[in-house]
Amino acid sequence: MAYLFLAIALALSAVLSAAAYFVLITPYDPALLMLATLVGCISLTALILSGVLERQRKTRQQLEQQNEQQNLLLAHKSSALMLLDKYLNIEFINTHHSSLNIIQANNSNNDSLLDIWTANVEEETRLLVRKAVDEKREWRGELRVGDKKKYRYLAATVTPILDDIGELTRVIVCAEDISEHKAIADRLFIREHYNVLTGLPNRQFALRAIQSTINDDNSSSGFILIHIDLDRIRYINDSLGHHVVDKIFVETTERLRRSVSDDQILAHLGADEFLIVLSTENCINEAGILAETILDKCRQPFYVNHHEVTISASLGLCKYPEDGDDSTVLMRRAEAAMFSAKEKGGDRFSFYEEGMSSETERRLEMEKYLRHAIERDEFKLYYQPVINLENNRLRGVEVLLRWQNSALNNPTPDHFIAVAEQSGLIVGIGKWVLEHACQQVMAWTRSGLPALSVAVNISAKQFTDGDIVENVRYALQQSGLPAAQLELEITEGLLINDTPEIRDTFKQLKALGIHLSLDDFGTGYASLSYLKRYPFDSLKIDRSFVSDIDSCGDSVTLTNAIIAMGHSFNMKVIAEGVENLNQRRILREHHCDMVQGFLYSPPIPAEQFVAWAKRYADMQTSQHV
Repeated sequence: MAYLFLAIALALSAVLSAAAYFVLITPYDPALLMLATLVGCISLTALILSGVLERQRKTRQQLEQQNEQQNLLLAHKSSALMLLDKYLNIEFINTHHSSLNIIQANNSNNDSLLDIWTANVEEETRLLVRKAVDEKREWRGELRVGDKKKYRYLAATVTPILDDIGELTRVIVCAEDISEHKAIADRLFIREHYNVLTGLPNRQFALRAIQSTINDDNSSSGFILIHIDLDRIRYINDSLGHHVVDKIFVETTERLRRSVSDDQILAHLGADEFLIVLSTENCINEAGILAETILDKCRQPFYVNHHEVTISASLGLCKYPEDGDDSTVLMRRAEAAMFSAKEKGGDRFSFYEEGMSSETERRLEMEKYLRHAIERDEFKLYYQPVINLENNRLRGVEVLLRWQNSALNNPTPDHFIAVAEQSGLIVGIGKWVLEHACQQVMAWTRSGLPALSVAVNISAKQFTDGDIVENVRYALQQSGLPAAQLELEITEGLLINDTPEIRDTFKQLKALGIHLSLDDFGTGYASLSYLKRYPFDSLKIDRSFVSDIDSCGDSVTLTNAIIAMGHSFNMKVIAEGVENLNQRRILREHHCDMVQGFLYSPPIPAEQFVAWAKRYADMQTSQHV
C-alpha cells in the first residue's frame, strides 16, 4: 500500500511539471517553482513514509505469524501451560488445550487458580504447592482437577519465576493430562493385585503387605497368619459346575469379611484358598477363637441355584516372628499347617509345628519334577497278571505306573499319584498310560501271546476334567486294540458326584465297547444304588479283605457277601492281593471269578512279561499249578 502512495505522488509530480513546462507561456514562474518544489517534497516524504509503513506491515505480519505458530504449538503441546502472578491469579492460559477444559469451566468467573484448587484439590496437595512457591522452589506432583462427577488427573510442575534480586514475580504451571494413563494403570494395578471374582487382595498383594508389616518397627510384638482352604470344592466343581463354585467363593468372602475387623488383612490367594493377617493386638487365644468362628461360618449351608451345598474348611495358623521372619516363609508355613489340618480329615485348624513345612516343600518339589516326567521318559509301566480261577489261565493284566526319578529316590505311587491328582497333572499322565498300555498289549499279541485284557486305573479327576471318552477312542484307534480287551478301573470316590454328565460319560464309554470295573470295592463310598445305576462289568475286592481271609472269619463273610452281590448284578468278581494257596482256595470255593497277587507274580516290566507268560503256560500244560 505504501508503494502505491509513492507511485501516485510521483505520477502527480510528473504531470504538474510537464504542464508547467509545455502548457504555461511564462518560461519562469516562482509559483510554479514552489509548486514543483512542494510536489517533490511530498513525493520524497511519501517515499519515506511508504518505506516505514511497509516495514511496519511486514513486522506486524511476522508477529502475527509467529503468534499463530506459538498458539498452534501451545494448543497441540502435550502439556498445558499457565502463567500466574505472584498471588496465583491467572495471567495467561493456553485455552485451547484439552487438559484445561475443566479448569476453564471452573474459571468462568475469572477466579484465581488457587480458588479452583481449593475447590478441587486435596488440602495436603495445596499446602505442598503453596509451601514450594513461598520457598521459591519447583514443585512436581499430581493434581486432580474437577468435581466428584467429573475430574481429570494432571501431572503438574509449578515453577516460580524470580526477578534480578530474587523476588517472586510470576509462577509458571506446566500440566499434562494423565487421566487415561492413570485409569489404565489403576486397572492394571487392580488386575495385578486383586482377585477379579471376590475383589479381595491376591497372593502378591498379601505377601507385600506381610513383608511391609515385618519391616515396620512397630511389628515387634508379632502378628498371626491364618491360611484357609475350603474342603470338597473340587467335587462340587465336578458335579455342579464352576458357576456354583464361584458363587460359593463370593459368599465365603462376605462371611469372612463379617468375621474380621478393618485393621486385619483379608486376601483371596486363588482358587479355594484365603488368608487372614491378624494385627499385633491379637493373641494366640483370640486367633483360635477366630479360627473356630471361621470354621463354623464355612459349615453353614450355601444356597446356590436351588442347590443346598455344604462344605468345610481346613485352617493353618503360624505366628511372626516365632515361625519365620520372611513373608514367603510365613506363607509357606501357614500353608503347611493347613495341609496338616486337611490330612487329619479337614474341618479343623492346626498351628504350625516344626517339621510341617518339609512335607509341603517335598510336595512342591515332587510336583515340579512330575511336570517334566513324561518328556524325560521317567515313567515306566509294570503289569500284574490276572488269572481266571475256573481254568487257571492267564486272562489279562492290570497296568501299574512306576516313576523312576533318582533325585526323589523313585517315589512310590502312594506318594506321587496324590500329588498328580491335586495338581491336575494326572489328566496328562493318565492319557499317556492309557495309550502306552494299549500299544503294549497289541505288541504282545503280535509276538504270539493270546489276546489279553488290559485294566487301566482312571482317577476321578481324570474322569471329570479330562476328555476321557475321546482319550479312550484315540488310544484304541492308535494301537488297534479291540475295545472289548480294554477295561477301565474306576474308584468309588468318583461315584459320590452322581451327576447326569457322569452317567452320560459312562454310557458313551460303554458304547465304545470297553469294559468298566469298580475298583477297591468296600473301602469307599459306593452303595448298592451305584451298582444298579452304573453299567459296571466287574467288581474288584480290595486287598484289605483278602489279606486275612485265611485267618479271619469276618473277612470270609464279607468277601463272600461281595462276591454274591457282584454276581447278582451279573458282574465278574476279581480279588486282588492273593499271596498264598489257602487264600486262592477260599476264593475259589466262594466262586470268585478272577484273582491277582504275589502268588502268581508281582507287577513286572513289559520286557519280562512275555517270558513269565510262557513259563506260566508251560506250567499249566505240565499241570504243576
